[in-house]
Amino acid sequence: MKRKIFCLILIVALLALMVPVLSGCAEQKGQGSEKSASQNVRKLKPVKIANYSGAVCFAPLYVAKEKGFFEKEGLDAELVRVDFEGTKEGLATGKIDAALGLFHKWIKPVEQGMDIKFTAGLHTGCIQVVAGKNSGVVKVEDLRGKRIGVDAIGAGPMNFLAVALSRAGIDWKKEITWRAYPPDQLEAALDKGEIDVVAVTDPFGQFILDKNKGRLILSQAETKPYADNYCCFVAVSGKTIKKDPETAAAITRALMKATLWVDGHRAEAARLGIEKKYTGGTPDGNARLLEKYRYVPSVTAARNDLIEAIKDLKAAGVLSLAESPEAFAEEMFVPVTGDIKK
Repeated sequence: MKRKIFCLILIVALLALMVPVLSGCAEQKGQGSEKSASQNVRKLKPVKIANYSGAVCFAPLYVAKEKGFFEKEGLDAELVRVDFEGTKEGLATGKIDAALGLFHKWIKPVEQGMDIKFTAGLHTGCIQVVAGKNSGVVKVEDLRGKRIGVDAIGAGPMNFLAVALSRAGIDWKKEITWRAYPPDQLEAALDKGEIDVVAVTDPFGQFILDKNKGRLILSQAETKPYADNYCCFVAVSGKTIKKDPETAAAITRALMKATLWVDGHRAEAARLGIEKKYTGGTPDGNARLLEKYRYVPSVTAARNDLIEAIKDLKAAGVLSLAESPEAFAEEMFVPVTGDIKK
């Protein structure tokens, strides 16, 4: 009996000694797991992307942010609310890393020496030329002598229309009166008779059409040959490309992949833009606009398209290049990443 009691006491003592040892092992194992998990958390690179227009065609930008395409590329992207002038300055100084936007809007600042590069084309679209119902304008050739409202002198819609006017034999510098208004005030200017025609990015022209206040004269998404050309490119600060080409490539890939997502989810992309307050309009109206665009993100095709667009702008007198369009394209287009597949 005494022997049994002794053995029981010995077992209890041994168990008491083992408890702290096992506890310490468990604690170390837990700490190791936490450390391992911590090591597996990827640190995201902060970047600033300009969001300067609230345009429907910026859907890939909104989707890249809201659907995690930037994060998947290792980026913590901040969409910065800034106007176009602030965007130009930000890209030129490197305070803003990138922007999505109209090639026709960026080309003149680049020619003037701003350190901004294009890295990929995203989609066709997204400018409409809408004439007031009482303007007497039914085609481009009727625009001679008319007052045309744009969102800014020298901006994308004006440069785009300048090419079309030049092709129609109209001197856009002498035979057109250009007037600038904020895009959301162009409709009111048309109502007041201050202008005859509006040239603007989506959805502002569509608002006028939906209210039966005007007629469509020219659509970058539907009118040939313009419907075959890229309108929106990825624009990256030259300083970002020089300092951190991997980040420039990640931004470009995120926007290209988001563009492909929009291609398969146009109605959802239209709703997202409105629900997250990136753009105005209605989900159905914006979805109809997105249905008109061709989402064909590319590096190779965009560079070729860029050369042809530069030729058109030079022929129209928008650009006054001393060098060839090919040489200018070589300076401004930087392929930081390759094409992606659907």
